[in-house]
Amino acid sequence: MKKHSCIKMPTIVEGLSPLMQQYISLKKEAGSMLLFFRMGDFYEMFYEDAEKGSLLLNINLTKRGFINGIPIPMAGIPANSLEQYLKKLIEQGESVAICEQITDFSNSKTNLVERKIVRIITPGTITEESLLSSKSDSAMVAIDPYQYNKQKIGISYLNLANGDFKVMECQSLQELKSELHRLSPTEIIIPEEYNLTSTQDFSATYTKVPKWHFDYENALKHLLTHFEILSLDSFGISTNSSYIGAAGAILRYAYKAQSIYALSHIRTIQVEHSKQFVFLDPFTRRNLEITQTIYGEKSPTLFSHLDRCNTSMGSRLLKKWLHNPLTNDKEIKLRQDAINSLLSINKKDKLENNNIIQTIRNLLKEIPDLERITSRIALKSIRPKELIYVKNTIKIIPQINSLLIIIKKSEKITNIKEKLLIDTSIYDLINESINPEPAYSIKEGNVIADGFDHELDTLRSISKNENTYLQELETKEKIKTGITNLRLSFSRIHGFYIEITKGQIEKAPSHYKRIQTLKNVERFTIPELKTWEDKILSAKEKALSREKYLYEQIIQKLNNYITNLIECAKAIAEFDVLSALAEHAFVYEWTCPTISNENEIIIKSGRHPIVEAHIETFVPNDCFLSNEQKMLIITGPNMGGKSTYMRQIALISLLAKVGSFVPAYEAKIGTIDRIFTRIGASDDISGGKSTFMVEMTEASIILSSSNKNSLVLIDEIGRGTSTNEGISLAWGIADYLLNYNKSLTIFATHYFELTKIPHIHKQATNVHMSAIETEDDLIFLHELKNGPANQSYGIQVAKKAGLPIEVIQKSIEKLNSIKEPTIENDIQPISNAHNYELEQYEKLKKVILNINVDETTPLESLNKLKSIQKIIINNQ
Repeated sequence: MKKHSCIKMPTIVEGLSPLMQQYISLKKEAGSMLLFFRMGDFYEMFYEDAEKGSLLLNINLTKRGFINGIPIPMAGIPANSLEQYLKKLIEQGESVAICEQITDFSNSKTNLVERKIVRIITPGTITEESLLSSKSDSAMVAIDPYQYNKQKIGISYLNLANGDFKVMECQSLQELKSELHRLSPTEIIIPEEYNLTSTQDFSATYTKVPKWHFDYENALKHLLTHFEILSLDSFGISTNSSYIGAAGAILRYAYKAQSIYALSHIRTIQVEHSKQFVFLDPFTRRNLEITQTIYGEKSPTLFSHLDRCNTSMGSRLLKKWLHNPLTNDKEIKLRQDAINSLLSINKKDKLENNNIIQTIRNLLKEIPDLERITSRIALKSIRPKELIYVKNTIKIIPQINSLLIIIKKSEKITNIKEKLLIDTSIYDLINESINPEPAYSIKEGNVIADGFDHELDTLRSISKNENTYLQELETKEKIKTGITNLRLSFSRIHGFYIEITKGQIEKAPSHYKRIQTLKNVERFTIPELKTWEDKILSAKEKALSREKYLYEQIIQKLNNYITNLIECAKAIAEFDVLSALAEHAFVYEWTCPTISNENEIIIKSGRHPIVEAHIETFVPNDCFLSNEQKMLIITGPNMGGKSTYMRQIALISLLAKVGSFVPAYEAKIGTIDRIFTRIGASDDISGGKSTFMVEMTEASIILSSSNKNSLVLIDEIGRGTSTNEGISLAWGIADYLLNYNKSLTIFATHYFELTKIPHIHKQATNVHMSAIETEDDLIFLHELKNGPANQSYGIQVAKKAGLPIEVIQKSIEKLNSIKEPTIENDIQPISNAHNYELEQYEKLKKVILNINVDETTPLESLNKLKSIQKIIINNQ
């Protein structure tokens, strides 16, 4: 059929069929969402929804009759394939209202069955297993810029799939952006009048709701009603909190999405403060490639490298930890102690061969996504098979607990063990009530176990005796009538019937009522057969209805154990993360960092956690930053390892704040509460910003937001303008960081003029990435050494990149014709770093060997020692 263009749904229902009137009424309720309108075995869409749905889902667009000569566009999907089509729509950021038939056609007093929107599915409200990513949360955030304090923005976060409900406030749009990237919601709810263009760079579905949803009084009333309390004080929420409007609005939205279901798994609100976590702006999260590479890929990232979790719950929690490094030293040390306790029993054996840990981790592999399954119990959308998963999990947990007793004492492991004490009544209830191999859906029957309910057993017995009864009746009728080929059968149109061939038709008794005549046979019915038919069909219908009722009752009883199940799920996830980090630490020889109260980062033989896993040999490097040495100015060749070094310092600091072990021989991480990075070059064409403008914007954010407890990484700033302007800007930024922000800073540059900064600022130090130039090649040593580099080796790197030899030669000629300023009087230009180092070694050796120890006075010895020190210092 040719697709109709923009055939709009009529606004007047007069003259329309009752079905279309019903559809239009429900479509108005659904608003801009696609409406899946249940009709028998299909979900249908009409008018604009049909046209849009056919394009998004790549399904046929057809028609359902005409109105005033205009066809009604229609597109549909099979009801049993609902979830696979929903997944396609959710991935495209669409929302869907599911409309179901509430009454059966046979029970309807009119020709129209009753229908109702029973579920709204949006990117932030999905709870179905098939629609969710196993290793990522799909949650929503509400933003309220209005209530009470005009200088603060209220935020609320809700994850329907696990019941997490949080509130927080931001003091600026920059902080709001950071929070959105930290929370990573898939849907953002905002008031209709609120213009959020300043955060549109965040990838999520934006949903606008009426402003009154954020009204303080309405929001507070909704929250109190849900939690069945008189005050929010028990959650640490004061009456003038800026996030009450957002919390009420998001809870109202969740209720609307679930329609007929309660949200019993949302039991508390957690108040979060920005100072709880190390601040990471969006640029830093991207540059450090925590869960996504700079190019948008899922691997290799810090998360993909560390994710040795054996449950999807654990993987999601690990991702959350990595995006939420802590400032709370107590919690950090509890995590470290737990990892230590898991490693302490390892002794000399490899962790994967250790019986205790490996046994526990193998048991974890058998545990399903208990966190999300529990939420589906609360939402009454649980599948029968998932209840069997819960039962099997409860059987496994005591085995884990018994093994945890052997592990060295740790406060966190002890707390985990306590939360794993799950009520065995859950197991008993499921074991007694649910068939060990139930049908996929309760609608199919065969879910409730035999012997659980007497009424259901009786109804099933009638159905099971169907064949026996028919055989007995057929034999009895053959004897009574003398018709040897008489046969009993069933059809959907006529129900149960007696079939007699034309040759035997005269033997048919008078009480046989003819219902159908065919070419060679006649079909009849008798009162006894009709009575049995009504009984057997009624029994099947009643049995299915009884099963649905019993299933609902079982789910209702399980709701009493929601808190126990959620705590157990979170404990399993936490242990999974800790054991995964312990295994990783052992395999890669990571060490436990010291969490210091000083403003410092001291790392000995640090390594990049991702890079070291992908190359054969990694060269470790040290880092020393403190109040005495706040800035390292790094020079050296491109590809020499400057960016890798900078990222590894940030990642080691982040991992330490997560509570993980780190890739270093030794590490001491101090009071770092913010990490900023300005690494790499990119433009923002859609935002009208050049590469240089983006660079300056990021630098501006760093200068306005960093403080003495910040770690700042700046790589090659000031390249998008003239050389003199670039040098001046880079100098000014470095000077500001030293004098005003006083941040711990690593500043990489090719501007050698900046290596004079340590002569002016004692808290700055020159270091460089070493390289050796031979006649034919440039060898990168990736080793950090003291002092500035003697050149950038740009032409040599260009040669390695494959530029034509003519270009290289011309470049060398031009470089030789340019007089370069002398940066440091005691640094000599050289062409061969290796020969230079040998010359300095021979010079030092000659000085030492020429000292006559027997004839040298104490004063002369001190003078000689001082001269040796000077040689060493000048050549570092």
